[in-house]
Amino acid sequence: MRYYESLYIVNPNYEQERLDEVMQMVADKMGEYGFSIINHHVWGKKRLAYSIQKHKYGSFILLQYETELAENLDRFERFMVLQKPILRNQTVVLDARPEIHVEEEPVVDESEEAIETTEAAEEESPEEKVDDNESGDEESSEVGETEEVVEKETEEVQE
Repeated sequence: MRYYESLYIVNPNYEQERLDEVMQMVADKMGEYGFSIINHHVWGKKRLAYSIQKHKYGSFILLQYETELAENLDRFERFMVLQKPILRNQTVVLDARPEIHVEEEPVVDESEEAIETTEAAEEESPEEKVDDNESGDEESSEVGETEEVVEKETEEVQE
């Protein structure tokens, strides 16, 4: 059994759905050629060392597979070159079977959670804010007292 790794660069303007279509097309063609896919995942969008077809960035996709016969490898390489969405590709032989890649859950940043809670607090209705001020808060009671004093003083001045 021989193991191979292909890295191909897809047009950076494609959204996730379109990337999935390109990946599915490549996976289907590999099935036709008798290759067995081990890993096939998006590596991410990265800046290119030089422009390719006027693109400064590209979406990199890593494909690892195995086969017993390398007869169809040339046909697969030609298929990859002829695909318009694929800007470049490169295939190398691996010495050992690669480990299976497991998708990790995205990590939620604590600062994002703080922003979300702040936004939720700002969206409270005015009635709820009034209730918060009447809760016996020292600052709110001082403000209320100052307003009463100002009102009394203005009444005295008017008289």
